[in-house]
Amino acid sequence: MFKMSALILSLLIASGSCWADAPSLSDETKAMLKEAKGQVEAIEPQKLKALLADEKIILLDVRDPDEWEKSTIQYDRQVKISRGFLEIKYPKLILDKYTKDDSFVVYCAMEPRSVFAAQRLQQLGFKHVSYLQGGLKNFNP
Repeated sequence: MFKMSALILSLLIASGSCWADAPSLSDETKAMLKEAKGQVEAIEPQKLKALLADEKIILLDVRDPDEWEKSTIQYDRQVKISRGFLEIKYPKLILDKYTKDDSFVVYCAMEPRSVFAAQRLQQLGFKHVSYLQGGLKNFNP
């Protein structure tokens, strides 16, 4: 049951590029998001800018390819991996270059996908994972 719920949730979140404003989430999804936020650290945009300047983290952009083309955070140590493919592609896209002991900051357009992706990475054994609070829309380079 949990796997089916997680799959459905992943598909819904992955379709986030269709959202013009804040996503309309079900009560169940809101509860799951609240739980995930309780497990994963949020990082404020200003703190992320400082970490980027010091090159101390790896960015994970979990938006979809069409969103990558529109805008992105310019940074050399970045992995682009759609939220819907995270569990399938992370060994090749992340672990070929980095380790589960590295520090990761996950971001998406507005926040929900990055929160769930960061939670999932923790479940997969990544030790230092946070998400960009408010998403890319709150990050002004």
